[in-house]
Amino acid sequence: MKFHASLLVILSAMLISGASHAQDAPKKTQQPKVKITNRVPNNYGKIGLSDEQRKKIYTIQSSYRTKMQSLLRELNDLRTQQNLEIQSTLTEQQRKELQTIIEAAQKKREANRAKRNPKPQAK
Repeated sequence: MKFHASLLVILSAMLISGASHAQDAPKKTQQPKVKITNRVPNNYGKIGLSDEQRKKIYTIQSSYRTKMQSLLRELNDLRTQQNLEIQSTLTEQQRKELQTIIEAAQKKREANRAKRNPKPQAK
């Protein structure tokens, strides 16, 4: 039973810490749909590429994009596992303290963001 309570605390801490990072990068499950536009690498457009060359470059980029996205998902999974393992070393009191610190940092970040980007007032 104590294990389940500890697991619950760890998972809630993960959710909170994940929420604090959510503003820096989209969550894995809520990735925004990004319209992928075909672009040649920097300065390649200046050397007179043919349409055939451009198509080959776009195909290569598409192939690697898929591979890189897969690796990024794997990296995110490894980070999550690492965080869970690190947090499992904490006492329950330390987890609560960490959760409080994370929440405070998130509120501060939101306040700073609101200062930089105030909502326009209705006229």
